Formats: sequence, structure tokens, C-alpha cells
Amino acid sequence: MKIIYYSSPFYADCDFPLIGELQRKGHDVRYYISIASFSKRSTLIDLKELYLHTGIYPATEIYKEFNDFHNILDLSHVYIVNQKYKQKFHPVNLLLMVRLVIHFMMQKPDVIHLTQQPCLTQKLLYLIKNKLVLTVHDPFRHSGFTNKMEERDRRMAFKKISKLVLLNERQSSSFASYYDVPQNHIFINKLGMYSSILYVDPLPFQIDRPFILFFGQIVEYKGVEYLLEAMKIVHRHYPELMLVIAGGGKYYFDIESYKKLDYIKIINHYIGTRELAGMLRACEFGVCPYKDATQSGVIQTAFTLEVPMIVTNVGALAVAVQHNKTGIVVKPCDVNDLANGIMNLYSNKEKLNAMRKNIKEEWMKDMGWESIANEYLKCYKA
Repeated sequence: MKIIYYSSPFYADCDFPLIGELQRKGHDVRYYISIASFSKRSTLIDLKELYLHTGIYPATEIYKEFNDFHNILDLSHVYIVNQKYKQKFHPVNLLLMVRLVIHFMMQKPDVIHLTQQPCLTQKLLYLIKNKLVLTVHDPFRHSGFTNKMEERDRRMAFKKISKLVLLNERQSSSFASYYDVPQNHIFINKLGMYSSILYVDPLPFQIDRPFILFFGQIVEYKGVEYLLEAMKIVHRHYPELMLVIAGGGKYYFDIESYKKLDYIKIINHYIGTRELAGMLRACEFGVCPYKDATQSGVIQTAFTLEVPMIVTNVGALAVAVQHNKTGIVVKPCDVNDLANGIMNLYSNKEKLNAMRKNIKEEWMKDMGWESIANEYLKCYKA
């Protein structure tokens, strides 16, 4: 089967192992990644400089950093859709998207798999909508989302594309109802192990105290403010325990008072894969204090390195994390419940070690990419 897979760096940590598995099964998968100045450092992609020409290029021809992933997927079939200008409406970018659609059509693929809804001149893809498959990473928009144009594009995509892949079953009925999507247009799959992190040399994280870890981009729906407040309670009982918050993004609340606390360390920049691997291998456990969510790659990444998680009961997080087995599930936006969950897990080393064992012996068995690739193939052929 000839498959064009068009995505962005934001999903590289789940795209890489999936595409590698499809390639190993003998399918001709051409992987296109859209790169611009705002996305050159995201998840696995860590590009120091943006290539200053707009166009479609073989990945390793313009970005040698991709060579680090030669053992995960066939790099000879990875291409960069490179955008010199970051403005979405720039005429050069609009023309590039037209060229890209024509480029896709001329290859006569069986499937064009998208991970984001078409926008602007990309909507020419609807001329061949019978070939389109869209993975809907976020069935519902997170709190703080205000882009009306993007929401209109989502609704158009959900109407025109008849194969929509959701990554958890828990939200499928409400998604179908909210967006008026026929149930037979929805295919259910899942995320697997974010195994790419296993192929990097961890950068040792220098800290002389036990710590718990929040990692990922700083955005409003992730509820970091609740975690910071919960940590004040935890500190009164376990003064030796630190909280490390690691990730780039603009804080949506005042963090100056938290910076002064010696048990909180805020690292506000993009966290590369080597740096993240070092943090995860050193931490006690991770925390996702989200206000709302769908599923989370943070959990997949942490579990891949056998790190238990405390998560809030939003979206499908309580499905991904089995309460008291691979982590702890707490109420969202509840500082006291979150603090109690942290203290419960930190104070019980036997429970924490049992969770690590459960992740290794049970969770990992069900998280291989072969079965996930097979489900996508069923969707493609349906």
C-alpha cells in the first residue's frame, strides 16, 4: 500500500514508531513533516537553525539531526515541508501548500493520512477526500482555546473526511454527538510506547534532592497553578521533596512568588529528548494536573521509562493510568486531593516500586506498535 503521511513535529514522538512499523510491514510510506520557526524544537525534533529556503526537501539533506533516528524509520522516505516565513497567510506559504497538494496527487497514493485538519490552500486536498484519513489528537478543544477560524476548519474536516481516527474510545460518543459525525466515520486506535526516547543517551540531571516532575509545554489547560499550590501542602510534610516543572511556554499566571521557594525548580525552555530522559530516570514519579485533556503523550513517554504518574480524572487519562496500579488518579482542579495523592505515593516506596513493575510487566505488553499499525491498515482499507 502506498501511504502519504503528513504531520507536524508536535506529534513526532508517536509518528516515528508508527511509520517505522508500517514500513517494516512492507508498505511504501512517505512521511512529510511541516517545519517552521515556531516548530523547529518540539517533541523529538530539535533543530538548532531553520533552513532558510521554502520548499519540499529530503529530511537528511537539510537537517542532519534526523540521522539520530535512522534505527526507528527509513529516513530515505522522510521529507520536510520547510517554511521560511512563519506567517500562515504569507503568499509563499500559500503557494507551497498548493505545490504540496499537487505533489501528493501526482504520487497517486492509496491513502493520505493527516494529523491536522487542512487549512487555507491545503483545502485543495478535499478534491481527493476519498483518500483522506485524519487522526484527531484532540476530539475537543482545550480550555483557553479561542481561534474561531481553526475551529471552523476542524468542523469542515470532520464533515468532509469520512475516516476519523480517535485515540481513545471514552470520548467517541460525545465527539460524534458534538460535531454531528456519523458513528461509522469514527475509527478507534490508541497511542503506544513512545519508544524513541529509549534510543538516546540520557543527559544526567543534576539535583541533590528527591523530586517529582511535571514536563511538557506550558499552556493553560495543564493546570500547573494547582500543582504549585499543592506542593506548598506537600512541603509541610515532606520538606526534602522538590517539584521540577520543565517545559517551554508563556506562563498564564504570576510565577514570581513560586520562584523564590527552594523546593520548586522552574525550567522554562524547550526540553530536548536527552534532557528529558535524564529527568525521568532520576525523578520519583511524574504529575499531570490537567484541567481538561483527551489523552496525553506525557503518560506514554513516562511509562516507556517505567515512571508512574499522578493524573487528574479528565479525558481518557484515567484509562491510560490505572488507579493504584500504574499511578494515582485525583480530582481535577482540587489542590488538596492532588497534594494527598503526591504524599500518598511519595511516602509508600513499596507501592511506587510495585507500580514500576506493573508498567514494565503489564502495560508495556499492550503498547507495541504492531497492533496499532494493523488497526490503521484496517481503517485505510475500510
